[in-house]
Amino acid sequence: MTPMPPSQQPSAARQLARRLPAPIRRAGRSLLSSGRSETAQAPRPSLDEIGIRTGTDKSSELHDYLATYESVFRHLRDESIQLLEIGVHKGSSIRMWEEYFPHAQLFGVDISPECRQYASDRISILIGDQSRTAFLERLAKKLRPTIVIDDGSHVWSHQIETLQKLLPVVRPGGFFVVEDIHTSFGEDYAKVYGRGSGETAFDYVSRIAESITAGTRAGAPSDDFDAYCRRTVESVQFIKNSAILHKKAFPQRKYRVRSVAELSDAAQTRDAGGSYPRPDAELVDASPEILAAFEALRGDGVVSVPQAVSAELADVRVVGNGLALTRDGKIVDETLNCARNLTRGSGMFQVVKDQLWVNEVPIEVHERIPAQDGRHHVLLKQTWDANYGHWMIDTLPKVGLLRDVADLSTCTFVLNEQPTPAMQRVVEDSLGLFGITSDQLMFLDRATYEFERLIVLGHLTRHPVSKSPLAIAVLEEAASTVEPREGARRIYLTRHGVQRRRLVNEPEVLEVLAEYGYEVVATEDLSVRDQIATFRSASHVIGVMGAAMSNLAFSPRGVSVLALATEAMKHDYFYDIVCLKEGRYRGLQGVAVAPPADIAADFSVDIAHLHDSLAWLHDDAH
Repeated sequence: MTPMPPSQQPSAARQLARRLPAPIRRAGRSLLSSGRSETAQAPRPSLDEIGIRTGTDKSSELHDYLATYESVFRHLRDESIQLLEIGVHKGSSIRMWEEYFPHAQLFGVDISPECRQYASDRISILIGDQSRTAFLERLAKKLRPTIVIDDGSHVWSHQIETLQKLLPVVRPGGFFVVEDIHTSFGEDYAKVYGRGSGETAFDYVSRIAESITAGTRAGAPSDDFDAYCRRTVESVQFIKNSAILHKKAFPQRKYRVRSVAELSDAAQTRDAGGSYPRPDAELVDASPEILAAFEALRGDGVVSVPQAVSAELADVRVVGNGLALTRDGKIVDETLNCARNLTRGSGMFQVVKDQLWVNEVPIEVHERIPAQDGRHHVLLKQTWDANYGHWMIDTLPKVGLLRDVADLSTCTFVLNEQPTPAMQRVVEDSLGLFGITSDQLMFLDRATYEFERLIVLGHLTRHPVSKSPLAIAVLEEAASTVEPREGARRIYLTRHGVQRRRLVNEPEVLEVLAEYGYEVVATEDLSVRDQIATFRSASHVIGVMGAAMSNLAFSPRGVSVLALATEAMKHDYFYDIVCLKEGRYRGLQGVAVAPPADIAADFSVDIAHLHDSLAWLHDDAH
């Protein structure tokens, strides 16, 4: 008989057990089996028990948050989630979460570098200052947490901005906890945590809760974030010293901004004009804020224009007013020209300017539009294109980029349905300048459409601060088929038929302008071709800043312009056009006749300063 190898021989204890009577052996096995069963069924420690052991002040021995937290988070205990906690301090809380969530990836944020000592295989320690917007934005770009716990500075403004920056990137169905929100109460806490804030963190979160609770009875949103929360937050729960916001569970995705150059291997690049000068201009009666904004715009007096990049992309979703999304979570930069100036629009919310967006409503494809053999779909939908100026300056010139991508006659243009018949005619007539016919136009509503193939054209303007020389050249070429009205003319643009930003002392202004031979023009009464003809012969233009002044793109080189502005109106958009026309520009700021004194306010201008400005405008030396 072959001897059993030593490794397989029974131990001395097992040999002894074999000598025991069978009933005793069976009883022993039963006892061992019972012990294993009891061990397997032993209850897991509660969050509070773990918290007491790690020493966190959140436990029942001090603040007593953890029983409530566990009732809210229990269903996530064995999930693979990200948890972000702001405020690491001595590490007792982050260690508690590490034990309670055995499969979670944990991120602890603290201002003190000493907190790095609490890092582990599943805990990442990020050093940064919660008061810095840029740091919060880096967190928003980096993380996709299911739970965020703000146990940081407790300063009201920090709590509010942290909520604004990080709630949008919390996963659907996730939670944001504003901890120690009781610092919003009492004069003693106000001195420490208020720091001049106009609103407490509790009041801010309460307004969000009120909006959600009121539902359709709620008033207008107090800000864009309030509006975002109304669409994405399921509930707000106030507990002892804290508030818990619970996000709705519909798919809410992060969309990172990417250029078509990064999304296509066949992108076409076009020189948009290189650079152009920005000469000085005098602003009369302007506030220090308006003057500072103008100087910042001028910079060193030269504008450098990047190249325009266009491409045909596959499987693109067009949402709302024309934002283009890819299936893998990118938002196409070339569709954000005007939209980048908004925090929210087209069902999207901008978290980090020019870098990161999230959807605030479910993205459901209304219709998939297949590619057509021998033809191309071209995106000309754009935010604010229901405005004459934004259509003519920010959208229409893109047609000039098509020569690098496709034959114009093979293109179908994807456009926004316009709110008025007049604007619909503007779109059709202006595209007609390029030989584009009505059967090439596809007007769509604001639903989501997915295109099998879609041409996205590059940037030719960057609202509101710059337009490329190529954009103006494209418009000038298109307008060359329109005969200018005879003679060099002086025109005044009235907004009398518009319901905002009206010049209330216009009769006095017109008396002065009559001495200089100015003709009053109401552009809303003119067709596109008539507006072009009027401006092609206009040597001097005066008017209240508005969409009509976009026609300066059709004016002669060297045009002289006096822009009448509300006290809050900056000089950027139309001044920039005049720079490209090598013209002269002066701004005359007015005074609002009633609050609020914003860019829509009706206003009046100083007549004496109008006389001075006219003397400048008609200086024989120029």
